[in-house]
Amino acid sequence: MPQLDFTWWIINFFLIWTSIVIVLLIVTANIPPQGQENESSSPLISKETTEWQWL
Repeated sequence: MPQLDFTWWIINFFLIWTSIVIVLLIVTANIPPQGQENESSSPLISKETTEWQWL
């Protein structure tokens, strides 16, 4: 039954491409913007004194 095989080929084709597009959208939505990446990844360190603390 070649018609049934072609139907399944069409269904699988659209399922695969739909899942690829969804994964790409999720991955690109989770990447932070370039400007905010440096601010959030590195904590702000304020150095007020230059005294050494010996242990």
